[in-house]
Amino acid sequence: MAMRLNCKVSASLLLCIAQLFGGTTGKVSAKKDAEDFAANDSYISEEHRLFKDLLEGYQESVRPVGSAGEALRLDFRFSLTAVDGLDEKEQTFVVSGWMDTSWKDIQLVWDPDKYGGLQGIRIPINRLWSPDIIVINSKDAYNGPPYHHLAYVTPDGSVYWIPPINIETYCAVDLAEFPFDEHVCSVTFLSWTYDETLVNLTTKGNQEKGSTNPHFMANSEWELKGITFSRNCRKFPCCAENYCDITYDFSIKRQTTFTTHLFLGPSVVLCLVTPVVFVLPPGSGEKMIFGIGVVLADVLLLGELITFIPSAHPNVPLLAKYFLANIVMACFSVVISAVVVGFWDKSKSRISGPPAFLRLLILGPLTRLLCVRKEDYLPVDDADKAAALEVTPEGGEDGFEATSGEEQKRRCINTYLRNAAISEWRQLAVVFDRIFFIVYCVVLSILTLSFARYL
Repeated sequence: MAMRLNCKVSASLLLCIAQLFGGTTGKVSAKKDAEDFAANDSYISEEHRLFKDLLEGYQESVRPVGSAGEALRLDFRFSLTAVDGLDEKEQTFVVSGWMDTSWKDIQLVWDPDKYGGLQGIRIPINRLWSPDIIVINSKDAYNGPPYHHLAYVTPDGSVYWIPPINIETYCAVDLAEFPFDEHVCSVTFLSWTYDETLVNLTTKGNQEKGSTNPHFMANSEWELKGITFSRNCRKFPCCAENYCDITYDFSIKRQTTFTTHLFLGPSVVLCLVTPVVFVLPPGSGEKMIFGIGVVLADVLLLGELITFIPSAHPNVPLLAKYFLANIVMACFSVVISAVVVGFWDKSKSRISGPPAFLRLLILGPLTRLLCVRKEDYLPVDDADKAAALEVTPEGGEDGFEATSGEEQKRRCINTYLRNAAISEWRQLAVVFDRIFFIVYCVVLSILTLSFARYL
């Protein structure tokens, strides 16, 4: 029994010794793996050490210059990525792009050899000094870059900060040539508190006028015609120092496809339909109804245009002028149609013909010029037209027998005078229709040609 107890104790002792030696071996192996990982990942450790060394004692509120009188050079460029739109009613212009800024910070210089050859580090911009660049013609109270993006720093202290930004500025819109209008909207960048002696804002690199970002996205409504920029220095009433800004001018032109199909196309169709009023027979009741329908269609189309453009704009848009001219001509055609219908109706109620001045001016040479023949408008059958024209007050060869009584002769004379008056009133109505048809076509051609020069 004592022998069994000794065997158990020996086994337990051996097991403990095995666990002890095994645990020590595991710890040694883990330590060796950690050292190997640290040796292979020295880049991360060096970056961590550099980050700590650079920001230790760093003052982000102080300009990174050697002396108080030294001006910090700030290179700036706005790289356009999209023209988001132009709101004609609010008079605002919206663009998106990148604020490409760079400067040198003497507090961020290091020797790459001391940090494992590290040639750059990324630091949150809110941990560094950064320029207070804002858009001074912005619609919002503050329209500067966001401050949660990283800045890239190189060993010589160069800081590169390229935050994306969406800008909404005021832009005076002139819609006089709508829908063929072009506008120039400006975006002005300025340091809000640093004057020229503290921060020298300059354009970055050799910027080419009209250049955009490689990732530029075209707008479906506005076409970008070009971009120009300028550097301007000026004094404000509050301060004696010069403040320099960089202004970008964006020239945009409206894409006319939408407005052409929605407004211009229907307006041209109504202009071409309006002359049909003068072609309809003067005696038809549809003449006035058709003319009034055209006027109402023009008014409705003009109402749609008013909802599309600012109503308080100082200049009347070109398309609105075209609509108004079309409405005026349509109303004029209705008035002339009323006069023509009145002339035609007088032939039914009056025995006497038109006044002498109308007969002299209109029924003379114009009837021959406009191919309006008197016999075409006599209220008799075709077989009796020639006989009616040959009736004379003196009798003779008038289509009736010479032996007729006085009563029959008087009736023939009255019939002749009645038919002549009817024919003259109807001739007058047709001549008026054809004259104003020609006048309308001439005016419409002139109006269309003057409008077509903008196409």
